[in-house]
Amino acid sequence: MFRGRLRRLQYLAACFLLSLVVGCVIAGSFWIMRPPPGSGHVMRAGTTLLILAIPMLPSFWIGFSIQAARIRDIGWEPPILIASSLAITAIAYLVPLLMPEGATVDIIAKAAKAVNLAYGLALLLLPSNFHVPDSSSFDPQLAPTRPEKSEASPAQRVASRSGPTFGRRGL
Repeated sequence: MFRGRLRRLQYLAACFLLSLVVGCVIAGSFWIMRPPPGSGHVMRAGTTLLILAIPMLPSFWIGFSIQAARIRDIGWEPPILIASSLAITAIAYLVPLLMPEGATVDIIAKAAKAVNLAYGLALLLLPSNFHVPDSSSFDPQLAPTRPEKSEASPAQRVASRSGPTFGRRGL
């Protein structure tokens, strides 16, 4: 849920485990949905997209959550870095659609790949910020502040017309 911290080894293990689980789910889905041998049927594009989309949507959420925990452990701001990484990736995919083939498109694609590689290596190799408390939750829950204890005067009871009542005041 985009909270907590992950050190380098935990980040590597979490990414490896996420990749392994998502890969197994996709491979198992393709194996289950394959057409029977000798039937002459082929898997349609919609089925393939569905098989890929169902496990990928939760894996994006989990991946961003893992990145946010690692970025927070380094001591940086997760929303800024994740948003900039997504923006660079979006630009790398949108520029070829908007511009004709040429040197500019190649330069932008190579620059986006270099930035994403540097971002991934930074998450994997930068040391933790040791000034941060070593708790399981990096964002401590703030306790509500309460005023000093004071004695309250007892409330005066209003006499009812029908005598003493119990519960919702005679309703």
